[in-house]
Amino acid sequence: MTPRSTLLRHARDRSPGAQPSRDAQPSGGTQPPGDAQPSEETQPPGDAQPSEETQPPGDAQPSRDAQPSEDAQPSEEAQPSEGTQPPGGAQGPLAVAEIIRRSAGYLAGKGVENPRLDGEHILSHVLEMARLDLYLHFDRPLSPGELAACRTLLRRRGAREPLQYVLGSAPFRDLELKVGPGVAVPRPETERLLDVLLETTGRRPGPTPPFASALDVGTGSGAIALALAKERLAVAVAATDVSPAALAAARSNAADAGVQVDFGEGALLSPVAGRTFDLIVSNPPYLTSDEWRSAPPEVRQWEPRDAMEAGADGLDVIRPLVLAAMPALRPNGWAALEVGRFQTEIVAGIFREAGAAAVEVREDLAGLPRYVFARKAEAARTSATARDAGPACAAQASRDRSPHREEFPVG
Repeated sequence: MTPRSTLLRHARDRSPGAQPSRDAQPSGGTQPPGDAQPSEETQPPGDAQPSEETQPPGDAQPSRDAQPSEDAQPSEEAQPSEGTQPPGGAQGPLAVAEIIRRSAGYLAGKGVENPRLDGEHILSHVLEMARLDLYLHFDRPLSPGELAACRTLLRRRGAREPLQYVLGSAPFRDLELKVGPGVAVPRPETERLLDVLLETTGRRPGPTPPFASALDVGTGSGAIALALAKERLAVAVAATDVSPAALAAARSNAADAGVQVDFGEGALLSPVAGRTFDLIVSNPPYLTSDEWRSAPPEVRQWEPRDAMEAGADGLDVIRPLVLAAMPALRPNGWAALEVGRFQTEIVAGIFREAGAAAVEVREDLAGLPRYVFARKAEAARTSATARDAGPACAAQASRDRSPHREEFPVG
């Protein structure tokens, strides 16, 4: 069997399969070049089929608004028998190329952004082969069981369920993470966060991890925490989340990855109260209420709202997070946040007010301001307990803060 990580590694080029950046949502009706709409030629000759824009290959479908469930599916009496529908009909079994074409037409009719690409991911998942290998097997016929499995997954994607939920996992850096309802889908912007962190701090992986201790606040699927542990970027890694469902997924993902992470359930830093860290990193909720209401169905109807939306200005979580994180940083420690592109300078100001010695805003791969990094001041030499002094360290840092954005030398 082909490893799932191989099957999904090409998923980063999809959207919204890769889930759009939360504050820059694509229009569900926009079709990329090359995703042609279905024509009458996509219908099997001689079969009076429903329009492919509303039906998966050879099947009857519930309405667009219906969520995929057992009750929402047409009864067996309403389904054409397999003897009258391909495979098994007069036209014979359907091959890979035909399934790709029909799947693209069906998903396009449901408003999926990249219908052909998502259809290919679903088919490659069912056939347990890499997506690009489909092009080497265009004439391969699907068995009745494979076609039925493909139809089931297409129904779910047609209901605008995120592709990662449909497939059951999502790639993140060198990890494969289980995701599903109740767990936010990891996004490429968050993968980039760790690379920019190392660039900004001037620290590099080596025989000794660059950070002695790290905390991931709002870990979700465990993406950041597991990457920190797997890539040996921190000696000890802790992670928190308020969601039991997310923590269950994160613990399972940690076991699959073979890494040790100290998980705690609770808001922000409450599960690790009294502890201090060299690095605190977070991808917190930052959508505004208006952005949440206008988000694509993949986000608004399926992903957990409390992991995505944070009030009228999107800062309801970030403000208390910064105020809790600064005292919990060890001297010369770092905080790293992914935020909305219109929030970076505001968040930088919140860090300065909280006592950060230096703050920097960095861009994502699209050139949009996305990440905010803050460094805590070094401890006062006369304080023997400054390392764990908590609020005392924050007070010391506040005396050293600069009102201007500072750039950090790398190296």
